[in-house]
Amino acid sequence: MISAYCLDYHNWVCIPRHVREDFKEMREMGFDAVDLSFSESEMMYARRTFEILVEIAHEVGLKVNVIPSRIAGRFAGAPLMASNWLVKNPQYQVPDNYYLPVACVECEEVRQWVKDFMHFLLTNYDIDGIIWDEPKAVTMISRHPATLAKYGDNPTEEDMIDGYCDFFNDIASYCRELRPDVEQTLFCMPADPESFTQKISKSPYIDYFGYDGNLSNQRRFKEEIHYRDKRLYHYWDRTVRETTEANVKSFALVETMHMPREEHEAFEKNFDEYLENHHPDHLSVYYYGHNADDPEALNQIITKVMRKHFR
Repeated sequence: MISAYCLDYHNWVCIPRHVREDFKEMREMGFDAVDLSFSESEMMYARRTFEILVEIAHEVGLKVNVIPSRIAGRFAGAPLMASNWLVKNPQYQVPDNYYLPVACVECEEVRQWVKDFMHFLLTNYDIDGIIWDEPKAVTMISRHPATLAKYGDNPTEEDMIDGYCDFFNDIASYCRELRPDVEQTLFCMPADPESFTQKISKSPYIDYFGYDGNLSNQRRFKEEIHYRDKRLYHYWDRTVRETTEANVKSFALVETMHMPREEHEAFEKNFDEYLENHHPDHLSVYYYGHNADDPEALNQIITKVMRKHFR
């Protein structure tokens, strides 16, 4: 599978003819699926819009993977925002100074809310797959009463890892039971400890597992270019090892956001070499990643390299 990663796409101003043009371009570039985020914002304001996106994607021959974004503060995705449900239900928050509110995964009420959210998604839309984007706060020690009731007064990072994996399996198994035909992809941050990634990659409910990463340096706005000493290809051996042990297929997401113009040549070279030497079962590439200095030139580079390898 080759999918175009689209975060927070056309959820407020949706012009169907523009969507159709974009989705047709994706097909011409070599993509066979589109990945669309669905957060609490879409649940509240963009349900029909999301339905339009799914319908048009299928009309032009793309499968649709949904990214449940920022759910309970325990996954990434876009837009970057706190969980509305968790803000309104602070009794289920982990008491900590994490950058966004994080739900206590030991709370049954949290799990039920996530299941209800996924039930709506999977029963109202013709979804082909789910992408679980970057588990968050997997080793952060929770002092929530529900956590202490399960693990005692001094929970450890390993307890938190076990708790997150149990939470994820509970949610993913619910989705699998609800829609057995829907494939599930999970990717983690390379900085996550291997004790976590080795454990969660063995979830019996996922089909693909891997990591995201960039192939160039970055600049968020007008500051100096930020040198990145780790590239996506540095995690390929880890991906192969963990997916082989877990008996699941491999995944990789090529990040292109925050792309300075000065990095275009390096990105094109590295992207070309990556596709030549690494072959994840599910490859995803950002479609117009945000904060690029020259989005059109960057998209032309991606198109050129994609067509070379996937024509």
